Amino acid sequence: MSRDGAHDPRAIANRILDIRQEAGEPLSIMQLIKLVYIADGWALALLGKPLVNEDPEAWRYGPVFRSVYNAFSGLGSRPIEGRAYVRGTQIPLSEELSDDEEKIVRMVVNSYGKLSAFTLSNLTHQAGTPWSKAYEEGAFTDLDLDEIKRHFESLKAKRLVKKAAA
Repeated sequence: MSRDGAHDPRAIANRILDIRQEAGEPLSIMQLIKLVYIADGWALALLGKPLVNEDPEAWRYGPVFRSVYNAFSGLGSRPIEGRAYVRGTQIPLSEELSDDEEKIVRMVVNSYGKLSAFTLSNLTHQAGTPWSKAYEEGAFTDLDLDEIKRHFESLKAKRLVKKAAA
């Protein structure tokens, strides 16, 4: 499996920011990066393909898409007000999402978007996660695409078991 044909993570980040802005709810850079990662993971589990065309790296507080970090760095924990732009312009990066991709992004924002940055970080870098396996090899190591897919497929299976038991 490869990330060929998937979306720029900054375009996904902008879409997430747009959805949160519609609801009048801001995000910090740490929240945003984790939501892009979670959306990518759920796309792998539910659609069988990645949402973004960049591998996340294992940073201290969890998985990070370097391009998203670079686009919004310098804000600290302050809310993001701008967008990631096409280089040298004031045109926000945007890409056409399929209906299924849009549903996944919205599901992730609705399910995880209100969680704090540190709660999201704790979710994404527990022992046994793709992040922890990559971080063992060293900071800034790329997370393995197949590991991310397996992890989110296991989360999907756990949710299905919980629903069946209810």
